[in-house]
Amino acid sequence: MKSKIFSILFLCLSLPSYAQKKAWYYVAGLSSASAILYADYAKNEQQKYYQHNLIGFHTSVDDYLQYSPTLINIGLYLAGLEDTQKPKDLVPVFIIGTGTYTVITQGLKYAVDETRPNGNDHSFPSGHTATAFFGARMLDRSFGKKYPAIAIGGYALATATGALRMANNKHWASDVAMGAAIGIASAELANWAYPKLKKSLDKTSLTWEPVVAPNFYAARVRYAF
Repeated sequence: MKSKIFSILFLCLSLPSYAQKKAWYYVAGLSSASAILYADYAKNEQQKYYQHNLIGFHTSVDDYLQYSPTLINIGLYLAGLEDTQKPKDLVPVFIIGTGTYTVITQGLKYAVDETRPNGNDHSFPSGHTATAFFGARMLDRSFGKKYPAIAIGGYALATATGALRMANNKHWASDVAMGAAIGIASAELANWAYPKLKKSLDKTSLTWEPVVAPNFYAARVRYAF
């Protein structure tokens, strides 16, 4: 049973790279997987697997790996690789998307207040996984159509982040699946909302310019009056 649970989870987290135009179907699929894996039997099986195979395992790699798809995206832009979005449009999308998944994950953590496998609080959903899959989906949207290997690599890094969260005994499989769904959904929502917001701002005297660096992204805003 435990091998089936982990196999299904890995498959669900890997599938989005093969369906760029059907991201919302995978958000729904991952959310459904999270609901199924939220059951006590799935959590018990995960705990048994950890006790028999991963007891004492610890790494901090996932703390850094969660940002790798986003850093790759920024690095490829700085290297001049052709993408599908202009930097001036990409930066606000990142800001909107980051704000979206942060609010959703933190809100759910305190609303659900699920206990982590290691006994700590605020397990559901996985913020690390949401961050990683948001970055992976953004990387996919920027380069996936022309360079599918880059998109697959981004999703692989995001999947590894979720797997390490479980291996570190800090998250349930249901947390990871929902975190992945939130990350992908936030990227889609940000790309949908930004053009509407930009159209509205273009009618005002508010202007802005992107600020992109290897380890952060931001925007400089000016208002003429």
